[in-house]
Amino acid sequence: MPDEKNRLQSAARINEPDLQHDPEFEELVQMASEICDAQVAFIMLYDGEKQWAGVCKGAKVDHFPQLYQLCLHIAKSQHLVMIEDITDIESSITDLANFNETSLRFFAGVPLVTSDKQTIGTLCVTDKRVNILNHHQQLMFKMLAKQAVNLLEHRANIKLLEKNKQAFETQSQQMKNAGITLRSFFESAPNFHVLLGMSGEVLDFNKVAFNFIKKVHGAELERGNMLVKYIAPDFVNKFLGGFNTALTGEKAFEEGSTDYGAHGIIYWEASFETARDMNGEIIGISYIIRDVSDRKIREHKILAQNQSLLKIAHLQAHEFRAPLTTITGMLDLIRAEDYQAPADYFELLENAVKNLDSKIREVVDNVDDIVLEGTEVYKAR
Repeated sequence: MPDEKNRLQSAARINEPDLQHDPEFEELVQMASEICDAQVAFIMLYDGEKQWAGVCKGAKVDHFPQLYQLCLHIAKSQHLVMIEDITDIESSITDLANFNETSLRFFAGVPLVTSDKQTIGTLCVTDKRVNILNHHQQLMFKMLAKQAVNLLEHRANIKLLEKNKQAFETQSQQMKNAGITLRSFFESAPNFHVLLGMSGEVLDFNKVAFNFIKKVHGAELERGNMLVKYIAPDFVNKFLGGFNTALTGEKAFEEGSTDYGAHGIIYWEASFETARDMNGEIIGISYIIRDVSDRKIREHKILAQNQSLLKIAHLQAHEFRAPLTTITGMLDLIRAEDYQAPADYFELLENAVKNLDSKIREVVDNVDDIVLEGTEVYKAR
């Protein structure tokens, strides 16, 4: 007998527990009854644990439990079995002693074999009188058994298709929802973001990228465009280097600034990250540019302020000392002369005061620059 595991799988796939009021199967057993000239016809199904009469015509099979043993034997035999007179033979098929207690005499059955060669039941006929099926009847009987299997498999396939359809629709909806979420995240990103193919062609982009290309280059970014044509000439080599590095599976990072003329200087950081499919195969590059102009300008401002502070410190430490020393010395001399100093003393004192005043003004100017830079708002154009 074919592998039991496979047979049980076929039986589970067919899984038609109730055919009793099914018009197609009622018609089929009716035809079996008429073709075989038998009073009773029925389909018996089994799944390895139990047998049950799927549909009957002429009598309730449950009234003849001996038939279950015959049907099981037919299922195992894999061919048509015909018994002209149950009470008149010594059968090796099964124990037919109990049939003496019934009025059944004739019996014939054909196994129901699926397309994958697994037996899931039998098509049977029986009668209270002795009978024999001729060649034509046997052929038609087998064809009806095949038709029964076709109907069962057809319905199983419809159920499977419906199940797969539902699973597909559920999966499609999940993918759609995931796509909407991913797209929303992609579009809400504040950075220039482009997905590139293996040759550097644009696969997808967000609004920031689209708007930037349109603003700076006066062109509309489209899928299939080669992104390198929108890259500043002095950055092309670094761009290609980062792109090729990412194609090897390693992340690449570049930073710098670009002068876009009327649009101003933009300081940026660019990252190249490998994009992979579900199997881990590289399918492209995620290219992201972050505008860091505000940060860079603040850094430059801080450096400039530090230079001003260092200059003030230098003036305090060195430039103030000479005129202050001169003034102090002149005051000592004037005091020694009982404040009757010659005109030369006053001239030297006057020059020292002017020099000190000049240095003080220089300090004040540097302090004013620091204050103005600290309050002014800088924006990258």
